[in-house]
Order: sequence, then structure tokens, then C-alpha cells
Amino acid sequence: MGLFRRNDPIASRAKALKARLADLESQIEQLDQAAPAPQQTPPAVHELKPGEEPLPPRPSHPLSEQPLGTTNPENETLWHWFSSRFRKPPVSSNPRMVNFLAAGSIQGLRPMRYERRVARNRFLAFSALLVLVLICLFWTLLQQ
Repeated sequence: MGLFRRNDPIASRAKALKARLADLESQIEQLDQAAPAPQQTPPAVHELKPGEEPLPPRPSHPLSEQPLGTTNPENETLWHWFSSRFRKPPVSSNPRMVNFLAAGSIQGLRPMRYERRVARNRFLAFSALLVLVLICLFWTLLQQ
């Protein structure tokens, strides 16, 4: 009857792992018995900088004030700052990724058409606000 019995791969793997675990536990017990007891030595006092050389001076401002990977804003010219704000983002060289972004196939990202609509509506709202402010200014100048 043993010819028609199926061989269970999970049970055979579990049996092999139990045997390996028992072997490792016996090796650990042998190593624990063979290892000498660690000697308790007092910790040695450690000098930060041996010799007569002074330590370097501390920075004048904490390093946590400036985030990592940032540059000083005074190094950037006004024209460079202004042009970088209105520069188009680089076009991807991967056309498949562009299609995914445009179609909204990646979960968690909004489709490009939605982003364009939001940007267009924002532009129209700010333009209308600017025209309204200009009309109010013009009207107050005419009233005087």
C-alpha cells in the first residue's frame, strides 16, 4: 500500500529542518561547554585626543540649522533663481513611463489630464483675482 501513498514535501522539509535544528543545538551546547568563562576586566579610560594637540574648534552655528544637501542661498543669483522657477522639467527618455504617467496607470499618482486641469484652473483663478485687483485700483484712482 506504500506504493500509492503521496510523498508530502512539506512534511519531509519539516523533518529535515527539525533534524538540522537539533544538530545546531547540540553544536551550541558543545561550544558553551568548551568555551572558557569571560574574564571581567574594568573598562579602560579612553582619551579622545592623545597628546598635547588641541581639539578643533566647534562650528559657530549648529549643523542642524541647515538641512543636508542644501546650498547657501547667497551663492544663487537672482536671475538663476528666477529662471529655475519657470524652467520646464526635463522630458523623460522612457516613453513607456511617460505613457503610464499620462494615462494614470500607476496607483497613487493622479493622471496627467487631472494635473493639467488643476493647473489651468489655478491659473484662471489667479488671473481673475489679478484683474479684479487692477480694476479696484483703477477705480480708486478715478474716484480721487
